[in-house]
Amino acid sequence: LIAARDGADYVDMVYLERAIDRTLGGLERKSKPLNLFEKTVVAHHEAGHAVAGWFLRSADPLLKVTIVPRSGGALGFAQYLPKEQFIYTQEAILDTMCVALGGRAAEQLVFGHLSTGAADDLQKGARMGYSQVMTYGMSSGIGHVSFPTESEGNSIDKPYSEETARLIDA
Repeated sequence: LIAARDGADYVDMVYLERAIDRTLGGLERKSKPLNLFEKTVVAHHEAGHAVAGWFLRSADPLLKVTIVPRSGGALGFAQYLPKEQFIYTQEAILDTMCVALGGRAAEQLVFGHLSTGAADDLQKGARMGYSQVMTYGMSSGIGHVSFPTESEGNSIDKPYSEETARLIDA
């Protein structure tokens, strides 16, 4: 569609990449451009994801980083080439969590502050952490057990004690 709108005679890799970006991140948001400070923070944030992924053995390989704001709410994003696998080790999950939080760490290291730009990264990291403990039994403190998620069970009656709940949240 993008190639047709541009009046192109054929679809080349540039059009395919633009279509992928649009599908993953939404439309380019041109109506509200970022100011220089925001661009700088977003650039360092996305670079933090990339650097973290580069040094972690189990992280997915990085394909592309962009700081173009999108209609989906992202001010930028890193795109990875996920590995074709169905089983993940605890190390792989921890590496994925580190990559997700690498942007926030970069902001803290470079600017000495945190921003609201990492909200989605924090949610992803928290979901992975809870899954490690609640679903996959990867907690030495709780043991090799799996608890139903709220969508699987009754959210009023938890199948564990208050002490176990404190360990899960720790």
